Amino acid sequence: MTMQTAPGAVTPEHISIVLPSPRVSDELETLPSSPQPPATAGTGPRRRRVVGPSATIDIGIAVALGAATAVIQPAIALMVLGVTLAWPLLLVVGGHYRHRVLCESRAARLGRVGLTGARALVLLLATTPLITDDRPLALPALVGMLTVSTAAHALLDGRRGKLRVVLSGRPREVREALAELGSSKTHAVVAACLTHASKAAIGVPAHVGLEYCSVVALAHQADTVVVLPGARMAPYALRRLHWALAAMGAELCIGTGLLDVTPGRTRALTTGGLHLVHVATAPLRGPRRIVKDVVERFSAALALVVLLPALAVVCLIIRLDSRGPALYRQTRVGRDGRPFTMLKFRSMSTDADRERTALLNRNEADGVLFKIQRDPRITRVGSWLRRWSVDEVPQLWNVVRGDMALVGPRPALPDEVARYDVDPTRRLVVKPGLTGLWQVSGRSDLSWAESVRLDVQYVDNWSLWLDARILLRTVMAVVAHRGAY
Repeated sequence: MTMQTAPGAVTPEHISIVLPSPRVSDELETLPSSPQPPATAGTGPRRRRVVGPSATIDIGIAVALGAATAVIQPAIALMVLGVTLAWPLLLVVGGHYRHRVLCESRAARLGRVGLTGARALVLLLATTPLITDDRPLALPALVGMLTVSTAAHALLDGRRGKLRVVLSGRPREVREALAELGSSKTHAVVAACLTHASKAAIGVPAHVGLEYCSVVALAHQADTVVVLPGARMAPYALRRLHWALAAMGAELCIGTGLLDVTPGRTRALTTGGLHLVHVATAPLRGPRRIVKDVVERFSAALALVVLLPALAVVCLIIRLDSRGPALYRQTRVGRDGRPFTMLKFRSMSTDADRERTALLNRNEADGVLFKIQRDPRITRVGSWLRRWSVDEVPQLWNVVRGDMALVGPRPALPDEVARYDVDPTRRLVVKPGLTGLWQVSGRSDLSWAESVRLDVQYVDNWSLWLDARILLRTVMAVVAHRGAY
């Protein structure tokens, strides 16, 4: 069956999907409103854009590189002039000077420059034989230098700093979205349009009435308006807002309300005139999981063989520092709730488990975790082992056995699992890891809620590439001693 879209309708290609993580509350709040004149769709002044200086700098660099090439090889000066003049035009066609949209990464910007360079090279190789019999090497070299210089300028371009964002939705939802976006280095929230008034402070200039979104966006020179799920704007209102924002040169993004779902797991669909967002299931099974298991077991076995002499020395130091075994065995909960014995280098006294009860009133962690930054049970050598995460190395044997993975959620204690609610239980659908998102994002400094969220985010959005990034960040976290105690 072929689906037809009415003229003027917004299709999935026009929709920019943002995946915020709001924790929505239905509490009612009040705040004196700030009335604004209504916006008319598709009319009104345009938001000022500054693209001239960036293009001027790129043209200046191109001219300088072209002049240097022409001086070196005067015989092809006219061809160099053609390449120099064509380069800025190709950048415009490739969308390099198009206004940056929300969530656009540096990789995407550099990718456009690289694609423009590839197009220029293909065009050069195709047209050069029509002009001359030979292919001067200076011309491809010029294209390469232009590509590199433009990419470097794109990275250093301060003008393309933080995007200005207006949030639209319920007051509580807007505040929580502000908290999510607070640490962003790519965009800043400059205003909010609320569904109703609120007593609690929003943190940015707030205006009551979603019908004023386009006016507020223009007043604050916003690049993007994000409509959060709780706004519940009617389809015709969203369409008119899209028209009004497009007329002033701003973008519209629709929040889905999905929690920690990466864009790679989503796609926009249209059926019967209804626009939907499809969310792919979490990759818990399949060939990639088999590859992960085989590679991690082999890598762990190889690491154990290489590190065996060093591990023997660590065992000797632990035994000399305090009485008791060098290895500590503890029951943890693995995949699908199966218990296993996890190995660690002993970093505490042999009576640590019995002493824990007496220290419960000194617990510094929230939720079901138990953490004390200056734990009196830790031995002198144990503090060094923990600081450099050496105490975790014996878990490589658990990886070889298949109880654990190199990368995965935090391995939990049975008494912790007994107090799990729905979200933390999601951790147990995969093997626990020697390292994970929780470790590279703060380790012991994380709250219980943050730890759960990171582990669930890892489970639902897992990929081999994500594992590689976590392993790289783990090395950096260990060297920096972040959250290690």
